[in-house]
Amino acid sequence: MSPDGFDEFVRRSTARLVLFLIKIGASREEAEDSIQEAMAKACLKWQEIDHPEAWVRVVAERAYIAEAERARAAPAKAVRGGWLADGIRTDPDLVEFDEEQRRVLALIRRLPYEQRRAMAWYYDGFDVSEIAAHVGKPEATVRSHLRHARNRLRRELSSDKVAVPGPVTAKEGMN
Repeated sequence: MSPDGFDEFVRRSTARLVLFLIKIGASREEAEDSIQEAMAKACLKWQEIDHPEAWVRVVAERAYIAEAERARAAPAKAVRGGWLADGIRTDPDLVEFDEEQRRVLALIRRLPYEQRRAMAWYYDGFDVSEIAAHVGKPEATVRSHLRHARNRLRRELSSDKVAVPGPVTAKEGMN
């Protein structure tokens, strides 16, 4: 990839990558900080990266988790996120999404972390084998996480008769 391709990648991918981290539980601020850190690392290694969409997701997720862990270890430092927290967190950054998108995001964010993570990758257009390769889990484990997540989302959504949305390709965003 050419160095020129990096600027285009940043322009084309940043919003989707921020949304990816929001799906797994980050606030917009946490997601933007993590993506910025991942993009800085990607810039330095740009010539070596074969799959930038996946590479930056993995690095950004690790940055987000590391910051969340540091915040948990230092109780005086409050963090808006809470990737390990149960339940829906009110996030004023989600107001830009329509009502159905907010509901789906809220439901995804209620899932246990591994299910939430698998769904975020899947909704961004990655298939089971790609998810497994990028997160370092066996395909059977990823399929199990997706199955459990879908079942829970169906149960939650069935009360309102709202369909579980299909996957979003890596070239599209949810908004």
